[in-house]
Amino acid sequence: MTTSELSAPAADRYSILGISEQHFAVEVINVKEVIPLPRITPVPNVDESILGVFNLRGQIYSILDLRVLLKLERNEITDKNFIVLLEWHEFQFGVVVDRVLDVTKLDTNKIQIPTRELSPQYINLLNGYYEHENMGVIYLLDLPAILQSKEIIRYRY
Repeated sequence: MTTSELSAPAADRYSILGISEQHFAVEVINVKEVIPLPRITPVPNVDESILGVFNLRGQIYSILDLRVLLKLERNEITDKNFIVLLEWHEFQFGVVVDRVLDVTKLDTNKIQIPTRELSPQYINLLNGYYEHENMGVIYLLDLPAILQSKEIIRYRY
C-alpha cells in the first residue's frame, strides 16, 4: 500500500475480502476487527445464512455466511477462515471470510452500478463493482441491504 493510499479518506478505502474465490469489498470505516475463527454456538431455527453466535470480550455477535446469501460455493469452514466484524450504525455482526486480501483505495468514479447481467442475489446485496487491474472484479457489499435481506431482518429484533 502506498503512502497516498494510507492517507486517503476512510470513505475511499476498502478492505478486500476473499469469499469463495471471489473478491468483495467493504468500506474500512465499517470494519471493526478481524479475528481468527472463534468457537461458534449454533442457534436453532434460524436461516442457514446465520451460522450462530460467539462471545468476544463479553459481547455477543451473530455470524453471517455471505456464501449462502450470495449463493456462492460453500466450502467447509475451518480454522483457516476468519471473522470480519462489521459495524453499520448500531448493528455489529461478523461475516466468515476465507481471507482478508488488502486494504486499498478505490477510485469511486470507477465504481460501476450492478446491472442485469449479474445474478439477482448480487444486484440486491451490492453497491456496485470495481474492475481492479490486479485483482479483477471486486464486488462492493451493501451492508444495509444485507441487514435488510429477508433472510436476516426477521431475526434482528
